[in-house]
Amino acid sequence: MKRIIVIVSLILSLSVVVFAKEKSFTGRLIFIGKDYIEVKHGKTEKIFYIQEKSVIMKNNTNVSFADLEACQVVKINYIAGDNKLFITKCEVVKESDCK
Repeated sequence: MKRIIVIVSLILSLSVVVFAKEKSFTGRLIFIGKDYIEVKHGKTEKIFYIQEKSVIMKNNTNVSFADLEACQVVKINYIAGDNKLFITKCEVVKESDCK
């Protein structure tokens, strides 16, 4: 009986990761951390974590995480996992106007 419960638990855990739906969020970049960014739209603030597969785009070209600046408007495509939001693609929609 324990084996069945363990197997069912593993299947459910793996299916969440495999079948995770990609979502998107657009907002202003308000903070850049070592391995994450914080984006705000209205009253909603979300923290997105960078992963190896994350793609950062600016003017339809790939750029690095270091090229992101505060106050840029970004569109984030992300997946949820391990109680975190992981970036699959981050596209700079509008340049910073906070300078």
